[in-house]
Amino acid sequence: MSRTAYQSLVFGDEEKEIFTRLLFQQALFAGVDVLGYCIMSNHIHLLLRVSPIDSLPDEVLLERYRSYYGSQKAPQSTYRIEELTQILKEGGTEADLARQRILARMGDLPALMRELKQRFTIWYNHKHANQGTIWAARYKSLLVEDSPESLTRVAAYLDLNPVRAKIVEDPKDYRWCGYAACTGGNRLMRLAIVLLFGQKHDYAEAIQSYRMILFGKGYQSKKSPEANTERIPAERLEAVIRRGGKVPVHELLRMRVRYFSDGLALGSKSFVESIFREHRSAFSAKRVHAGIALPEGSWGQLHSMRNLQKKVYS
Repeated sequence: MSRTAYQSLVFGDEEKEIFTRLLFQQALFAGVDVLGYCIMSNHIHLLLRVSPIDSLPDEVLLERYRSYYGSQKAPQSTYRIEELTQILKEGGTEADLARQRILARMGDLPALMRELKQRFTIWYNHKHANQGTIWAARYKSLLVEDSPESLTRVAAYLDLNPVRAKIVEDPKDYRWCGYAACTGGNRLMRLAIVLLFGQKHDYAEAIQSYRMILFGKGYQSKKSPEANTERIPAERLEAVIRRGGKVPVHELLRMRVRYFSDGLALGSKSFVESIFREHRSAFSAKRVHAGIALPEGSWGQLHSMRNLQKKVYS
């Protein structure tokens, strides 16, 4: 998640459209799967699967490079397309260095976020005669287990942003989120829905299951849609949780949940423990437990590395 630098800096329809276009362009270049996203007026949410890339055949590297820059002129800080083609054709040390330089921009989250935000900033500043950065502090990230239970919940949380903001009652009506892109026929996001479920369903099954997570079984009942889209007041929700009550997950996802922004790592108990062991030196020596199960029994087997106590829901 990343926020704009100033409250007065608000993305309109054109800004959201351009950012979405740059996101997919950057992801295709970097070999990163976009599993979910939501572009709001002053912040963005992305759910990405990033796999390291150590090598690529020259023809694939050049294809991505051409697609990335398209008809635009490559900046002076990197190779022109014709220049890179010739260097790779000739081979040798210079070709090896060129490959390493370009591969360093692929399969890497910090590199992807840096380039994506820089490219959008250049466009935004040119469009609005602005100077300087348009982004606040470094993006916040949450490590999510690559499992259907974890991925579908996080993706649904992203897609429900415009519902929580009372912009729409159904995320399919908010153009700049993954679910709307999927229902609108975006090929990559249709594939993403299948990937969220670990490719265990075909698209028709996956999109139906995902919509159930978004809205719950009663959403398409004969009851008034408005009755199903209202959020639980935060105070009432906290009271229910304190009493040990179980709240349906589709209702919880309509709240702002800090586990999805400040939890550090999210997934099964074994996943959180493995991350804890891998980075043990980063935590206090007194710490015994890797994480906690998300409370009130509504989140299945999901665990968070951080035990959040205050203002978990809002």
